[in-house]
Amino acid sequence: MSRRHTDAETLVRRGADGQFYVAAQDVTAILRDMARTFDLHAQSDEATWTPEGRTTAVRLDEDTMRTVASILRAQADEMEVQLIEIAATSTPSAGPASTLSAGRPDRSRPPGKGRGQAQR
Repeated sequence: MSRRHTDAETLVRRGADGQFYVAAQDVTAILRDMARTFDLHAQSDEATWTPEGRTTAVRLDEDTMRTVASILRAQADEMEVQLIEIAATSTPSAGPASTLSAGRPDRSRPPGKGRGQAQR
């Protein structure tokens, strides 16, 4: 289930409403990659960060980085659970939740047949 995600794989589309949309599977992959990065930095003895406007680096606390990593993983897990629930309640032919997009309208149904609208 876990795969390495790259920025080049992230498809960003602009909707008719002018908003940008990213596939939900890309969002959860990005969160998991960020968590891996925090875990890797936590293992490194040279983990530092230089805040904008400062010239000296600040040492990053290992426990804090591991906590941030676990929060990011938990957010990805929660997002996937919610997407599975949305997929299960929105349409039986939606397929796996990983193919749904966060905030992107479902184009498989005709207009006016979406969730929250009465079907005639």
